[in-house]
Amino acid sequence: MHKNELRISVNGQYDPTKGKEYNNDRVAIGWSLTNYTWTEDSVRKLTIHRGISCNEYPSGHRGKDDWVATHAIMLDFDGGTPSQHDLLEQQKTWNHDSYLYSSQNHQKAKKGIICDRLRVLIPLSEPITNERDRKAVDAYFCEKYPTIDKTFLDRHMYFAHGTTTVSSFQHSQGPFDWTQIPNLDDYRDKVVVSTWKKKEDQLVRLNNEVLDHEKRSLRIEQVVPGSPIFCPFCGQSDERGGDSHNAVIKINENNLPFLFCSSCKSRGNGHDGVYNFDDIDGIVYRLNLDDKLIFIDTLKSKYMGGCEEPGLTGFVCRELSGKEHVQQFCRAHKVPFPEVFPRARYELVFESDKRADFSQGFVNIYDAPEVLRNPVPKDWVQKRPEYIHRLIDHVFAHDSDIIDRFYNNLAWFVKTRQKMITSFLMQGVEGTGKGFLFTNVFQNIFGERFASQADQDAFGGQFNSFLTNNVLVLINEVSGNFTSSAGKNLSTIEKMKIAITDESIQIEGKNKDRYNGKNVCSFLFATNRRDGITLSDNDRRFNVAPRQEVRVDATKWWPEYEELVELVNAELQDFVWYLKTYPADSALIGKVIENAPKKVLQVMSKQNAELFFDAVKAGDIKWIMENLVQEKYGDFSAVNFAEIQRLARGLKSKDRVSVDTLRALYNNITGKELEPIKFGRIAAGFLEGESKPMKIDGKSSRGYMIDWDDFSLIDDE
Repeated sequence: MHKNELRISVNGQYDPTKGKEYNNDRVAIGWSLTNYTWTEDSVRKLTIHRGISCNEYPSGHRGKDDWVATHAIMLDFDGGTPSQHDLLEQQKTWNHDSYLYSSQNHQKAKKGIICDRLRVLIPLSEPITNERDRKAVDAYFCEKYPTIDKTFLDRHMYFAHGTTTVSSFQHSQGPFDWTQIPNLDDYRDKVVVSTWKKKEDQLVRLNNEVLDHEKRSLRIEQVVPGSPIFCPFCGQSDERGGDSHNAVIKINENNLPFLFCSSCKSRGNGHDGVYNFDDIDGIVYRLNLDDKLIFIDTLKSKYMGGCEEPGLTGFVCRELSGKEHVQQFCRAHKVPFPEVFPRARYELVFESDKRADFSQGFVNIYDAPEVLRNPVPKDWVQKRPEYIHRLIDHVFAHDSDIIDRFYNNLAWFVKTRQKMITSFLMQGVEGTGKGFLFTNVFQNIFGERFASQADQDAFGGQFNSFLTNNVLVLINEVSGNFTSSAGKNLSTIEKMKIAITDESIQIEGKNKDRYNGKNVCSFLFATNRRDGITLSDNDRRFNVAPRQEVRVDATKWWPEYEELVELVNAELQDFVWYLKTYPADSALIGKVIENAPKKVLQVMSKQNAELFFDAVKAGDIKWIMENLVQEKYGDFSAVNFAEIQRLARGLKSKDRVSVDTLRALYNNITGKELEPIKFGRIAAGFLEGESKPMKIDGKSSRGYMIDWDDFSLIDDE
């Protein structure tokens, strides 16, 4: 396994908002082996949001007899020993990666006992694939930790989500090499494993590795019926006298596959050399021959059928309402009716070009266009396409920082096919090319069915299933306050904020049950308004481009519309290859640029009071001077404007200010009539503390220490 990778089984039906009793009834099936990067953020999210198993179950069923491998180890300590302190100290001495975290019952009363309840997730450098090794490793850890839960390495074991009350991540050592356990052979010798198995139980699996007639390795699912192969049971056995292929896959009278081996027949193995496929794998193999699919969607518990149909574009997968319709589907397409149905999540798996992978537990909604799938030719010379770049440069108002970040994030998006958790806001008058860029570039790259335009009303409705069926969405004419949970459009804005950042969300479609789904959708936003959205100072979602005031058809390089469409289409493949070879920095994916256009949107979210005190804390006399109002307010009505100006100018180069001066300036700028006591409370809140006694201009007063600007442009008159 790669040093920075973790392979572990997850269950799409697991609900992290519910307890273990609820989930135990729902996670017997639906398991799929998944790759995660070994980073703290990735592993923390995995362990607190998912039900996980360290074991691999190709059938998706979590049972002892379905186990084929263990890819990680989860040490489970429920009895209080080792304690949190002791285990953390031990972790520091280990020469392998690990993640130590707390279970749901950590320091909670359980049968009257309150104690540390901890787990340690340890990735393995290579999987454990046989029962003798599994039991040997189990015995090693049980001897090392006598208080460990003895079921920690059981073949059917899974672990509910934990917490981050205790959270210690180690990543510099690499995965644990269990083959180097001291005295491993001694542990193996003590293991008693039954090796006898009925011959009729030897089943062919799609992921069985075999050699073709030229001794090239491939999986059973890749073998065409009638093609000569080496038998997966005896093909490389020392008992064989010859060294040639000896097996073939055939189709029986029930229209299902089986494997026949002439060598096994001569030695009386199998059933006269015949080996049947696993029930699920057999029907999947047979359907693949005719480019058909029949399965149960485990997310919605519905029968599904897939095929190409006359009059429809591409492969179509749709719900079949009941077994009668499944039987009709099978008869119409001349494929066998399954005794046992394959089960998989019908979901959009953006990172995969496979239509289905039952070993990973999914049937893919996503159908990547060829322009995205095509690999970069070895002799291709990288260059940035001219007209697509001109379009991007114009839409993002020629801001090099924003454009560079856009290329970086888009390249990462194309190469990894993972959800972007930040977005870009494009601003400008109508006709700047925002829609043209999306329609003629992004929809063609990612697929028209999977890249759509919408307005923010799509988030305001009850149904949000579009988040699981699109990989990229342009939200046109966005408007709203993204600074807080306040306002009448709370539900819409909050849903948008969640959709930008969260990968796991509650999905609800029309006339469909709600379920936990994977949000694969990334977003771009566009507005023609100057005040489309307001942002908080700590916004971590938006990269904001400057406002573009020039229509794209008014530029010097603009050809006719239809000509530009043709020019852009001709550049699409080169553009994708350019992105695939672009040196994208993944560290920038979760970060946003703090630039002047963004500050404008952040300032719009502030009230005058907040802006005033921001200027005070920054010692910004210029802002105060520019915002003085030439009128009389409150108890300073007797103070003319010249006096207010004098107070402001008098701050220059000082390191303090009196509360009375601040109140006078505040009342003038905000139009308030605050009395000393009320103003003092407000100032204490914004300036993070009460005023203090101090000398100002030789007089005793109460005030604040402020490092005021020496603003040279202020007239001293």
